[in-house]
Amino acid sequence: MIRKFLFLTTLLAGLTAAAQPVPGSRSYDCFRTTGKIKVDGRLNEADWQAAAPSEAFADIRGVDFQPAPLKETRMKMLWDDDFLYIAAIIEEDDVTASLKERDAIIYKDNDFEVFLDPDGDGKFYFEFECNAFGTLMDLIMDKPYGEGGNFFMPWNCSGIKLAIHVDGKINSSRKADRGWTVEMAVPFASIAIGFDSPKQHNPWRVNFSRVEWPVKDGPAENWVWNPTGKVNMHLPDRWGYLHFVDAPVNASAARSGK
Repeated sequence: MIRKFLFLTTLLAGLTAAAQPVPGSRSYDCFRTTGKIKVDGRLNEADWQAAAPSEAFADIRGVDFQPAPLKETRMKMLWDDDFLYIAAIIEEDDVTASLKERDAIIYKDNDFEVFLDPDGDGKFYFEFECNAFGTLMDLIMDKPYGEGGNFFMPWNCSGIKLAIHVDGKINSSRKADRGWTVEMAVPFASIAIGFDSPKQHNPWRVNFSRVEWPVKDGPAENWVWNPTGKVNMHLPDRWGYLHFVDAPVNASAARSGK
């Protein structure tokens, strides 16, 4: 308990800096919802249909790295007063999963990963991973591993919502699948350490990753939204940017501004 208190005390002290745009990094304009989002993995609400998909994910080593990803991955985001909504559309002809225990090392399966650094200082950022079963791993990093960082796995994101929809059948090779969809709602209240409003540190530094195992036991492919230039997601200064736009997602006139 004392170690947990000291960790959280240090965390509170560390969330102070603001993100500064890095030339060449990808960015996403995240608009407000206009209605209720049911987190069921299906993305059939009008707001999800109106939300712009991201660029296709690229190899973690760079957008021009060859060979390019063989399967497409894109993400979308929305927000309201309570949640950041994240969706991933994952092309996959053979949907597989094995891990079912919360906080298992999910990237040992094919997975989808979310990295959030609200204040953009590269410290005390959040990581979420899930597989096609909807098994979740969530943690806080005090700083990147390359800087001697440590993860805090006992932290669970209170109130998080996660659902998966599989277009096909998990762990069955009888018929080709089409893919799987991730839908996640991250409560601002559970990650609002050092800020009162999601826009207080606008923009946030964020990134998204897909770990794909073409052959069991490796090597793995790493396909990401904003390439870091190395096979290493824990380079938060090389992530992309999430811009909160205080306008409804279906207002086309708002898309020209932030």
